[in-house]
Amino acid sequence: MAPVVSPAAYLRVYEPLAAFPPAERLRWERYAARGGVPTRRAGARRERAVALVATIRPSLDVADESAFVQMADGLMFVCPWYTQLRVWQAAMEFRGRLPERVAEAFIPRRLAEPAETELDRWRSRRPDLKVYVQTCTWMVPPPWFILFDSAERALVTGDTADRSLLYRTSMGLARRRVGRALEALEVLRRVAPDSPGVDGVVELEHWLEDFHPHSRIELDYGGIVDLLDDDALRNDTSVADLDEAISALRRGRTDAAVAAYGRVLSRWRPLQTRESAS
Repeated sequence: MAPVVSPAAYLRVYEPLAAFPPAERLRWERYAARGGVPTRRAGARRERAVALVATIRPSLDVADESAFVQMADGLMFVCPWYTQLRVWQAAMEFRGRLPERVAEAFIPRRLAEPAETELDRWRSRRPDLKVYVQTCTWMVPPPWFILFDSAERALVTGDTADRSLLYRTSMGLARRRVGRALEALEVLRRVAPDSPGVDGVVELEHWLEDFHPHSRIELDYGGIVDLLDDDALRNDTSVADLDEAISALRRGRTDAAVAAYGRVLSRWRPLQTRESAS
């Protein structure tokens, strides 16, 4: 029986092969040459299945990981999964936000302590080890839309296995857009310091700083497309709405910014409600 997993969206960074240390670069070259590199959809299904049991694995072996691979302008770009690392990090962060009694019910200390020890061991051995994929179930976080332009969308609709919604851009453009958003959000921060979205954009900026400047960024709606019909996908203007909100803030038009951001929230709120009911 296939594992039951929540529908998820993915934000991925693909680094150029030259950005990896020599040994890892050779490993990814051999990995791609062997063939069988998973497609986005198949890879996401496999990765989510692995994540279901990853919290109880006793050790981490990043040499036994898979990756997504892209070719662009004759160059190879790699997005390592590092699923085990991501699951453990998420588990530790989740546990740290809960009271001990509640945390013990979700992630018992007998599982958490070995995972934390293993994470510390890997951080000391590989301080450059980083997470290439962010995941969010049931929705796309609004800050992710800031990285892209409407013209960078690739949409496939209809009754097909390739039904999907993607955005792809360069690291340079993504960083400039985040910088522009943060400048605009300073206006909002002064008016309403606790406004949602400000902290999320700062965290996104810090995450992007870890990667090679010639990397590529991909937003994949993943399983979220199964929650939306074709018309909803075609009419999803979240990227344009966020851009409008930021432009309005830069002009000092907080009213227009709130209206544009409100359209994004109203579009995704029903899916958040389904998460609570699931």
